[in-house]
Amino acid sequence: MIPDAPALAADGESLDYRELAARVATATGRLRALGVAAGDRVGLWAPNSVAWIVACLAVERAGAVLVPLNTRLADPEIEWQLALARPRIALASDELAARAPAGTRWVGFDEWRRVVPGETGAAGETGDPSRDAAIVFTSGTTGRPKGAAITRANRIASARAAAAVLPLAPGDRWLASLPFFHVGGLGILERCLGAGACIELPASFSADDLVLAIERSPVTHLSVVDATLRRVLEGRGGRGLPAHVKAAVVGGGPVSAALVEACPQAIATYGLTESCAMVTLVRPDADREARLTAGRALPGIDLRVAPDGVIDVRGPVVMRGYLDDEDATAAVLRDGWLRTGDLGEIDANGNLRVLARRDDLIVSGGENVYPAEIEQALLAHPGVTDALVVGVPDERWGEVPLALVVTRGNAEPDLLAFLGTRIARYKLPRIAFEREIPRLANGKPDRAAVRARFRTPG
Repeated sequence: MIPDAPALAADGESLDYRELAARVATATGRLRALGVAAGDRVGLWAPNSVAWIVACLAVERAGAVLVPLNTRLADPEIEWQLALARPRIALASDELAARAPAGTRWVGFDEWRRVVPGETGAAGETGDPSRDAAIVFTSGTTGRPKGAAITRANRIASARAAAAVLPLAPGDRWLASLPFFHVGGLGILERCLGAGACIELPASFSADDLVLAIERSPVTHLSVVDATLRRVLEGRGGRGLPAHVKAAVVGGGPVSAALVEACPQAIATYGLTESCAMVTLVRPDADREARLTAGRALPGIDLRVAPDGVIDVRGPVVMRGYLDDEDATAAVLRDGWLRTGDLGEIDANGNLRVLARRDDLIVSGGENVYPAEIEQALLAHPGVTDALVVGVPDERWGEVPLALVVTRGNAEPDLLAFLGTRIARYKLPRIAFEREIPRLANGKPDRAAVRARFRTPG
């Protein structure tokens, strides 16, 4: 670690590694003054910020367990997660602390800054690597979110596996374009801080602010979903990313063929909360065919597709289990393998293609229809900027695909004619033109909300 190398950069604020270490030591003392001991859980409810990162690292140094909370959740959802996690205290931005639900000891950032620090402890004190380091709640795409218990060893293994394929060094800058309460955002922190690289915080996650950050700062890496990267490129007038960007890691679904052509730095990944983020990654020097997949397994991680088509993952990145939910844990952890619930296939070169979540698979007239296939076909149309496909009830076929489509200038092209030469007739969807696709905080489309909206049989 180079003490004077940049560690964090945000609007109007920057810290080198020496300054960051000093702030973390002080914050650790504040935690201890508030009664936090090793093994205690600490909630953290705030937008991405330097303060968030400092608090996160202080929790780790104190040997406590981080419980990052989604800033977009409604009060009853936060209450449920807090009831499950039972943190000793919960830190919050002042705005969120003002509406924090009762039943938890809340400490707003303003109050937090006035706490007189206690004993800071030795630098690097993290305890047993097999201990829980974080309770990260899943996105809840298949039901109520579950708290994945991520160990310190999981986080270290994940960062090292990623670094073996996409190495970082002092001087590199990763744009934190994902929320830190999401496992992908936590992964950015772990990878950068472990390598001595810099974490760059944009003003917001909007495409405009991401474009500004990329153009004003020598960002070398960023993490996005396909739709966000397309909006960033549009914000640059259709130009590709600047040459100083080495890699744009695209998660949350496959990379469209159009994006592969428009952005040479785009490399897809596949992962989930239960695997501490990435388990596959397209290699930066991969050919075009490989770049249309989710890539090969990272070193030290095993990948297979079970006879029922479900993707299984094994390795040191797999979570310990779900917090206080033995049944749910037993359902996904079997003989050392994590049952992801996603359907996929692995080609002869070891590249993974993710077809759908098992719950998202559409069975229409006895035929399997994969939403991702239709979405990619729609995104090949030059006028389509975003698309989401879900299954909806149908009296004749049982279920049929419905495509929500966003187009440039709100045009309504004949997409069925366009799709007719690209996918089989039984896969042709009903089309609904929309102004935007509803998305979760991690950028993934909110399929559950769309299905609920169109659940009436047609």
